[in-house]
Amino acid sequence: MNPWLATCIAVICVGWSAIFIRWAGEAHPVVIAFLRLAIAAAFWTPFHWRARRRTPDRPTRRQRRARALAGLFLGVHFILWISAFSYTTVASAVFLILTQPILSALAAHLFLEEKLNRWNGGAILLTVLGSWLICRGDLQLSAEYFFGDILALAGAVASTAYLLMARLARPARQGQLALSLARYLAPVYWIAALVCGLGVLVLGLPLVGPFEAATWWSLLALGLIPTVIGHSLFNYALGHLPAFSVNIALVGEPILSSLLAWWLLAETPAGSLWIGGAVLVAAVFFVLYKPPGDPLKEVLPE
Repeated sequence: MNPWLATCIAVICVGWSAIFIRWAGEAHPVVIAFLRLAIAAAFWTPFHWRARRRTPDRPTRRQRRARALAGLFLGVHFILWISAFSYTTVASAVFLILTQPILSALAAHLFLEEKLNRWNGGAILLTVLGSWLICRGDLQLSAEYFFGDILALAGAVASTAYLLMARLARPARQGQLALSLARYLAPVYWIAALVCGLGVLVLGLPLVGPFEAATWWSLLALGLIPTVIGHSLFNYALGHLPAFSVNIALVGEPILSSLLAWWLLAETPAGSLWIGGAVLVAAVFFVLYKPPGDPLKEVLPE
């Protein structure tokens, strides 16, 4: 497949993520997170075992530890981010997740000794400004909207931790071989699903409803279209295109999600959100144009 075509299809797939979450709103956010991850894990498991037979080399202890932590943070990310939709608008939740590339640059500076440059410093300032504009506008609507924004920002922090662990687990380093995507994703998805499953048990939530048929179809679509197809195509594109080009394409996700929410859910974004969203998009361009080091080779579409 042409990598540019793969990138475009991936953006469309992940852009529907927020809509499927809304349509599956009959289920609790933690249940949605669990089923989404379990579907993706089930899909990747056969590829994981085939990759193990082809490359029998075992991951190092450091890789296994980083992979387990990646699963933990991924589960927390989806719980927080999907929960945000219960309080705030689709547009606010998806635009605030754009803080993740900037947070990743900051994490690379703090933990991977990749020095920030002036572009990164400007991106951090723009991120603070854009997030403040969105949260301020939602706080004027109600405290509930503001709480949803805080959940979305916390989800961005968790996804940054996930990507940091992916950076430690997957590439070849001294004393460890590169970990293929198939050998990485299935265990990560299963661990993340386990984290969400524990949340389901602790909260005493009904895992299988009874839900309407439309809810089940939305959950299945959420697990397959943005998670399996979108994620896979983004990572395929990363193997053929500059990471900058692929990561910039992710900016299309919140724009598409917001337009779909306006069309299908009658959610009209406030003026402050469009201004704050534009500032966040500019921040993403800043940090990806001049990254602190090699850009992350793992993508987390929502």
